[in-house]
Amino acid sequence: MGCVTLSVFKADVGSVGGHTRPSHAMLQAVLRRVEQAIDDGFLLDGLVTYTGDDMALTLSHTHGPGAATAHSFAWECFEAATAVAEEAGLYGAGQDLLVDAPSGNLRGAGPAVAEIEFERDPDSRHRPAEVFLVFAADKCGPGAYNYPLYSTFCDPMQNGGLLLNPKLRRGFLFTIIDMESRTADRRIRLEVPERLWDVAVLLQNPDRFAVEAIHSRHIPEEQVVAVSATRLHNIAGRYTGKDDPVAIVRAQGLFPAPEEIVAPYTLGHFVSGGARGSHVMPLMPIAINSAVAGSYCQPVVSCLAFSMDGQGRFAQDYTDLFGDVAWEATRLKVQQKADEWRRQGFIGPTMASQAELAYTGIVQALEHLEGEFTLEEEAEREKVLQP
Repeated sequence: MGCVTLSVFKADVGSVGGHTRPSHAMLQAVLRRVEQAIDDGFLLDGLVTYTGDDMALTLSHTHGPGAATAHSFAWECFEAATAVAEEAGLYGAGQDLLVDAPSGNLRGAGPAVAEIEFERDPDSRHRPAEVFLVFAADKCGPGAYNYPLYSTFCDPMQNGGLLLNPKLRRGFLFTIIDMESRTADRRIRLEVPERLWDVAVLLQNPDRFAVEAIHSRHIPEEQVVAVSATRLHNIAGRYTGKDDPVAIVRAQGLFPAPEEIVAPYTLGHFVSGGARGSHVMPLMPIAINSAVAGSYCQPVVSCLAFSMDGQGRFAQDYTDLFGDVAWEATRLKVQQKADEWRRQGFIGPTMASQAELAYTGIVQALEHLEGEFTLEEEAEREKVLQP
């Protein structure tokens, strides 16, 4: 059928009883619009889900990445959900809609956006079946995907497919974005495995650098990964909470298998986030359509696996990978890590980096205290220290 665009949009536009989950009425209001858009032929297919307090739209269409029509449709869906949230008195209604009206592209307007365009051809020699995973994270930033993507695409100790599959052995092209850039997007593109250590140098700082895209080097035009990597703090000029990122990862054939892609999440790796976005916490894999209900608003991530037919349809059936019982042991381990870690409170590395805290009230407190510090001459200091 030609080129298909897979778009994932996610935003927090209201939730029940604090930062928990969107209401059923909000989800239904959006689902009706998605179903109508499919009936009208505007969309090929679509699914409405939530992860924590964020609502996600996973859509297939032929309008292309960044298309104003598709982005405007998503914005209108979030506005409709906001209206329902406001009427019900829900918390944070419309909080991720940072502008009055987007310019045609939602990137930087508040919602998280990840998109990939690919040729959908059942007769294709190298891609007769289309398999993809959609990750949705809450209470953390885009750098949360750095460790899992590095492990999957760079480390044969973690992913044996890099040794066993000749198509994977050709390597990948990483696009990494500098999220501290305020005036314009600043990116670097590095080939692996040749530039592996340079990729590591950047990704070790997930508060500043994040993977934005990965392409195959076996067939260079084939994009494997798209991540909603922006820094909304820098765009909005004020604290807006975390970016709560989404990621699309295509799987099988030219690309890693689903089991290789999700394996890094068994670690429960530490990310900046949690309640108020102020701490470093382990990331917990959860089932789709789960509320944030644990202590400290622990960072969470969901993962759905899809197949797409020749007409671009995918939403009739899917596999909830993190919803399986196999992940119960990981969830227990991650909860124990979080409980022990948070016992340290606000001291040292348990809190987010200064870059992450720069938009919070701690800055005003430090500025106020700055005026109370005094400079003492050496003689005066020695006098004070004498018994």
